[in-house]
Amino acid sequence: MPRTTLPTGMDMYYEVEGSGPPLLLIMGTASGHETWAGQVAAYRREFTVVTYDARGTGQSTHAPDPTGYTMASLADDAAALIRHLGLGPVHVSGLSLGSATAQELVLRHPDLVATVQLHCTWGRSDEWFCRMIDTMEVPVAAGDMRMYIRLAMMWVSSPHFVNERPDDVEAFERGFLLDNPHPASREGILGHFHADKTHDALDRLGRIAVPTLVTSGEVDWQVPARYGREVHSRIPGAEFHMFTGPRSSHIAFHEMAEEWNAFTLAWMREKSR
Repeated sequence: MPRTTLPTGMDMYYEVEGSGPPLLLIMGTASGHETWAGQVAAYRREFTVVTYDARGTGQSTHAPDPTGYTMASLADDAAALIRHLGLGPVHVSGLSLGSATAQELVLRHPDLVATVQLHCTWGRSDEWFCRMIDTMEVPVAAGDMRMYIRLAMMWVSSPHFVNERPDDVEAFERGFLLDNPHPASREGILGHFHADKTHDALDRLGRIAVPTLVTSGEVDWQVPARYGREVHSRIPGAEFHMFTGPRSSHIAFHEMAEEWNAFTLAWMREKSR
């Protein structure tokens, strides 16, 4: 399967599917390329879809020092992959940590980005946000990955998902850890947490000059919509969309995939004309 050693020093695993305008998908904290499976299936008929394992996840480099993981370093990795594939400028869609990475990507490498989607996003990590990350960091630091994913599900999923779809919850958790042949490492997750807690692009967002979509979920507990609205207010001409209803969680892309995919695909289709 495709992999490359990037100028940034990391060995990156990636996949390319479909045909059409290039689209780079950047997933969130501790999650590998496979988490985008539902979106790749929806997008590949109209876009050349690139997914990858960010440093610290999957089959890419798991650097041991958490302080080496920053949104800037993650963005430079993504930029190096785009250049390696000769695809720029590309459409970019990032979710959670991936959205913060996307912010830095378009700010640091504006020539590589055609449009940007920022899902479940925030512009600056304040005290509340850092304390929320702390609740998940404690079990990871102790090496208890089972407790980590159990706690994380309470932040990222909806009450509907946990209460009404226990089999899907178990499958989601097993897919992250027990059934994943290439799970995120302790070092990688701690590194992603470091990037999450040190993210601060809020005062630079006004420099983003490409078409931008910001979305939030009505029942996203992990990155509440107040953060997305703040990001939206800082980017000239940005569009904002709120996913609503009992499944509109941090993982709305999974819980309500059909609606999520249809909306984002329509937006990309319009911007690709």
